[in-house]
Amino acid sequence: MADNSQLEYDDDEQTSEQPTQRVAGGQDADLPFKQGAVFGAIAVVLSYFAHLFATIVSTAQTTPATYTDDGSLVVTELVASWEAAGWSYLAAFGTGFEAEGESATLGDAPNHAAAAASPPFFLIDTALFLLTAGLVVGAGYAIATYVDADDAVGAVKASVTVVPVYLVFAVLAAFLMTTTYSDPALVSSVFDSVGALEAESFLNDSGEVTGEITFGPATMSAILLAGLVVPAVLAAIGGVLTQRQDALETLMTKATDR
Repeated sequence: MADNSQLEYDDDEQTSEQPTQRVAGGQDADLPFKQGAVFGAIAVVLSYFAHLFATIVSTAQTTPATYTDDGSLVVTELVASWEAAGWSYLAAFGTGFEAEGESATLGDAPNHAAAAASPPFFLIDTALFLLTAGLVVGAGYAIATYVDADDAVGAVKASVTVVPVYLVFAVLAAFLMTTTYSDPALVSSVFDSVGALEAESFLNDSGEVTGEITFGPATMSAILLAGLVVPAVLAAIGGVLTQRQDALETLMTKATDR
């Protein structure tokens, strides 16, 4: 009787463990989104703070626009460093900009010190681009290494799990990192640079501001380029780098088959 009871107990224990093992196996098969989010967040934060640091340094050496009004010198306000840093970050991904919905470039925005467009840092845009792109590649490489992907396909799948963080940041930047120009000198500077804008919509004959100009990242451009396409491609490159031999053999096999 004792032997039969022991066998029944062992059978029950094995049966109860089987579902747990299947669930665990299913979890292992899932993409590592949580881990990818961690690596992606680290890369995004490091990228943004690099742009912020460079922008702050550039701002310290930037003189705001001034003009005389009724004999008094008026010193205009610079764009906030945290916004200008966001512009610099997005520009590294090729994001476009808009002034009141009209296509513009980062250089069309007056009174800012986004590091990618401000002297004397004529090489900082290249350095920040390489750093920003390199961190995406590094994040993709790190997560693919972390999960120990078996082949190039698995590595790419794991690497793109860093992209959602880039997408979230790009959406936030597109909607929050905008500035409004209301000073007559700055408003005039914007519509002088952006030919599609009409002066009559913003200034009257006396030179007084009748309409402010909002300048910032082009929403769809920021989301598609800085949030999806470029991070996905760069992260995938990082993933493939963990499987260089496998990827090379796959390419050689396809080439010889043809």
